[in-house]
Parts: sequence; structure tokens; C-alpha cells
Amino acid sequence: MNNQTDTHPNNPEADTIDIIALVRQLWLDRRWILKTTLVFAILGVFIALFSPVIYTAETTFIPQLNTSKTSNSSLKGLASLAGIDLSNMEGGSKEISPLIYPKLAQATNFNLELLAEPISSKDTLVPLETFFTETNKGFSVKKLLATIKKYTIGLPGLLFSNQKELTSNANTSIIRLTAAQEGHIKMLKAIISVSPNKKEGFLTIAAIHEDPLIAAQLTELVTSKLQEEIIEKRLEKVKHNLLFVQEEFDLNNREFQAIQNKLAQFKDRNQNISTARFMSNLQRLEADYSIALNVVQELASQLEQAKIKVNRDTPIFTVIEPVVVPTERSAPNRGLIVSIWLFLGLILSAGYVLVKEPLQELLSKITSKT
Repeated sequence: MNNQTDTHPNNPEADTIDIIALVRQLWLDRRWILKTTLVFAILGVFIALFSPVIYTAETTFIPQLNTSKTSNSSLKGLASLAGIDLSNMEGGSKEISPLIYPKLAQATNFNLELLAEPISSKDTLVPLETFFTETNKGFSVKKLLATIKKYTIGLPGLLFSNQKELTSNANTSIIRLTAAQEGHIKMLKAIISVSPNKKEGFLTIAAIHEDPLIAAQLTELVTSKLQEEIIEKRLEKVKHNLLFVQEEFDLNNREFQAIQNKLAQFKDRNQNISTARFMSNLQRLEADYSIALNVVQELASQLEQAKIKVNRDTPIFTVIEPVVVPTERSAPNRGLIVSIWLFLGLILSAGYVLVKEPLQELLSKITSKT
């Protein structure tokens, strides 16, 4: 009767946990808990000692954006007479938000160009792709990526597979990669970070590697290439306008010179003639000359403005923190690794002690019923 009363669902004592009994159980099995915790601690020390040393190099700069807008002078009257439409010149250059910079750094085209850039390895300049290929033959880069990815299952097989061409469309606009190139791009994305600060407006670029000099070179390389990419995309529209005005100026200048030569020849052939027909032809040639001259002068002015606009809209990057070769490692944090494994061993061993007896009782009941 007493046992039935103790296990009755409405009995509040049945839902309480006997803390003293749990502590007593842990105390009785303290040796096993200590041994298990010690094994985990030794494993943590082993991992901490054999984890590759990683250095982080970074730089910080502020991209100066031009928010001012200027309107171009209109050629609508004169240019329309020559069949020229300069309306597409109105409007400023395309602004690129710093929040888009990480996407630019992750783009396949950007990373392919990055792989072709030279890097100094053992006092020799080699393309970055060659450097990655040579380093992949060793164990160091594999350990580096394993540390970065927290020992993600399946990553080494993905990154270090043999070369083979991926299937692609025959269209030239579609990028065709080999498995090795895809692995190198994944490696770049893993070891390089581009982090914009929304509040302060600056950008931080960082690279990690086992070699501090390589980490610094990667940071400098990514920074210069990213700035070039930003400038190119920022000036894409104004350069297009400059090319358009240059072509129109060259075309109309040739036409103006032809009209000028024609007018001069007409006057030379008819120096002593003053008939009405002569005056009519002369006025027509002079009118064509005047229109052509005005159009060329306006186009010359617009050409100079377009050149100034290209120079004015070229982004300026104010460097706050230049790239410095790191002297202190950023990983691994050996103390933290050992502490985590020590804590993990303590929790797992204590948990096993607490659930061991209830689990055995449950299994015995199941087997007895069967």
C-alpha cells in the first residue's frame, strides 16, 4: 500500500527530485568521473597541441562616396540638328553601397582573377592558384581548413578532389570551372573575410593562414583587387558616356572639317563672282559651317566635362589601418580548447552516472515483459 501511495500520480512527492540521492550517486562514482574527465582533458591537450597555428592579417579603410549630383548642360537645340541624342548623359555615376562589397569579393569572376595574381612563396613569385595547388599536396593546408571549418565532415574530400571539368553550356557567358578551381575558390572564401561596418561606415578585410606573411599578402591582394573592382563598377556609366561623347566629337569634327574645306574651296573658285546664285550657295555653306562649328564646340565642352567627371567620380579609399604582418597567432586558443574538452568530459561522465541505474531498470522491465 505504501509503495502504491508513493507512486500515485497525484502524490507531489513522486514528482520531486532527490538532490541528496543524486549527489550521493555522483560521489560514489567520483573515481570513474575523474578518470573519464581526465581522458577528455588529455584529448583536449592533444588537439590543442597539434592544431595548426593560424595568423590573421587585416586592414581597415573607408570608401569615400560621392553623393553630389551635377547636371550636364544641354545640347538639345544644336545637337538635335546634327542628329545627336545626348540625353543619356544626364545623371551621375552608379553608387555602390559598401554593404555589397562582401558580395563582390565572393563573386566567381573576382576569385578567378585573384587566383591569377602573383604571390611571394619561398622568395619566388607564383600565381596564387599554383601556390594553392602546391600547398594542397602537404598536410598543413588540410589541417588549416579543418580548423577553420571545425572539422566539418566531408569538406576535405570536396576541396581536395582530383581535377575534372564540370559540365557547362557552350555559351561563352557561362563560366567553366575545373574541380581544382572550384576547390581553390572555396578555399579563398574560407580564409578571406570582407566585413562592412554599417554604423561607422568602414570596411575590414582579413585573411587567415598558417604563414603570417602569406596572410598579409592575401589581405593586401584582396584589398587592391576589390578596390579596382569598385572603381571599375563605379565608373562604368561615366566611362561609357565619355566614350560616347568622344566618338560623337570625332565624327562631327570630321564633318566640320569637310564643311570648312568645302566652304574655303567655294570661296576660292568664286572670288570675283557676286551673283544671287553665288550668294545663296555661300549663305547655305556658311549656315552649315556655323551649325557644325557650334555642335563641335559644344561636344568639345562636353568631352572635357566627361573627362573631369571620370576623375571626380573615381572613389578614394582612406586607409585607417594598413596591412601588417601578424606576429601573434589568432588560433588556436589552447586554453579554451582544453577547458571545453574538460567541461565536456565532466558533463558526459556525470550524466552517464545519473542515467545509468534508471536506464538499467527500464531495460530490465522491458526485457522481463517480453
